[in-house]
Parts: sequence; structure tokens; C-alpha cells
Amino acid sequence: MIKLVLSDMDNTLIPFGARHVSPRTLEAIHDVINAGIHFGPDTGRDYVELMRFFHMDEPCFMTGIMSNGKRVRVDGRDVWTYSIPHDWLQHVADALKPERGMFLVCFPLDTNLFNPGYVVGASEGEMSKYERLVHFNGGRVEDVPDIDFIAAAIACNGDEKRHAYCQQLVTEACPEVETIMSVPNWFDVLPRGINKASALDTILDAVGATRDEVVVFGDSGNDVAILSEVHYSVAVANATDEVKGICNFSCGASADEGVADALFEIARAARAHEVPAFLREG
Repeated sequence: MIKLVLSDMDNTLIPFGARHVSPRTLEAIHDVINAGIHFGPDTGRDYVELMRFFHMDEPCFMTGIMSNGKRVRVDGRDVWTYSIPHDWLQHVADALKPERGMFLVCFPLDTNLFNPGYVVGASEGEMSKYERLVHFNGGRVEDVPDIDFIAAAIACNGDEKRHAYCQQLVTEACPEVETIMSVPNWFDVLPRGINKASALDTILDAVGATRDEVVVFGDSGNDVAILSEVHYSVAVANATDEVKGICNFSCGASADEGVADALFEIARAARAHEVPAFLREG
């Protein structure tokens, strides 16, 4: 029996750039919940930002792995949170300041629906481009403020060579963190050892499930670790080749609401005490 379903957000549950989950996807999530299964986002985005994505429909994000494993929520309460050390973020920001088209964005632990982000060392034009792309409200600063941050990301314009150079700069400046591209030209900054996969056992213990009772949907680099940890790993049709290569199962594309289709099938199978068809076929 499936007891928990986790889904990445951008390019998995929703197409990248969409501001809200579709009504049909909301219906599918509630169908899963009403079948007695926990559902939650498994995402680099944090709790308050998810309010907008889910139209304030709280049951859809009461449980989940958020901020790439730095927050775990179950039934509306935090069971794990982690703030990135200030000096690590400052080291990264200092390494990027001399570079055009590269800058750090830090998201505070204590946030609100405006989704503020502190943008270090970028021009107004550079910041505005990514505000529209990633949907945050930026404030330009010269240094990382001395407050608690639960998430950070790096904007990096350019090709693969430029991206590799950016990652090299960050590794040399702060070996305690790693960078993983979640959407084009946008790297998540993760403390080494803390990611979606590291939060898996925490959320499973809290909901009373095992690794054989969870389904995880994903599409890209920051999903690889957690997808590698579970049997019911599902790649959407638009996933990267790397993700498709490690997943045991597949579903339709994000743009075609493939996860919604799978959720309806999971709910139907739960009521019939069956394994969902798409998880039998491989």
C-alpha cells in the first residue's frame, strides 16, 4: 500500500513559470488525501511560497519536504528546519561579486507571501529578470544580512562552460556547500549532506511509512538523490535523461498534467487495495 506521495514542483507538478497548480491537479491531490494517503510537495521552494502555488489550499502542502530538505512538515507542523550559516553565504557572495551575470539570492527563514529575496551584488536589470523568472521580490544588498536564511540560489547566465565555472568558484570559496541546477541558469545552494534525500527518513518516520510505501515524482538534478532512494521513483515525460535513467517508472509530462493522472490512479488503486497500474508496468 502507498502511504505517502511526494512530488517536485517546477516542471513536475506544474510547468516551469506557471504561477499556480491547475484545478485538475488540486482535485487529484484531494482525491489522494481522501483515499487516506499523505501528499506533499518535494521542492526547493519553501512553505510560505507554496501558499500561492496551491491557491491557499492548505491540505495540499501541510506535509512535505521543502527548501530542498531544510524544512520538513507533517500535518501542518515543522518536524525539521535548518538555517544556512551566514558565513557560508557570505563566502559565496564574495566569490561571485567580481563576475558579471552571477549573483546570490538568499531567502529568509522568517518570510511572508511577498516571497522576499536578498539579492547580493546584482544590478537592477539582472535582478528584475530573475524576479520574473523565479517569482520572488528582490531587494538589492551589498552583503548578506545577518539573519536566518533557509534557502539560497545562484543566478548564472550562460552556457555549460559558464555554469561549470560558477560551480568551481563556489566550491573553492565555500566547500561546505554544493550547487545543483534546478531550472535553467538557476543553481540551488545546498549544505553538503542536506537535501531532499536526507529528509526522506524524517518524513517517513513522521507519517509511519517505509521506503517501499512512498511514491516520488521528479524531473531534474535536485531530484536525483531522493529518486535514487526509493523503489517507486517516477520520472515525468519531460524529465532530464539523468532522471529518466534512475527512475523505475514514468508518467506523462508536466505540461500534460501527467502527475495529476498518476495521482488519480494512486487514489483509485488505494480504494481497491491494488498497486497502481503505472507502478506495475515499469
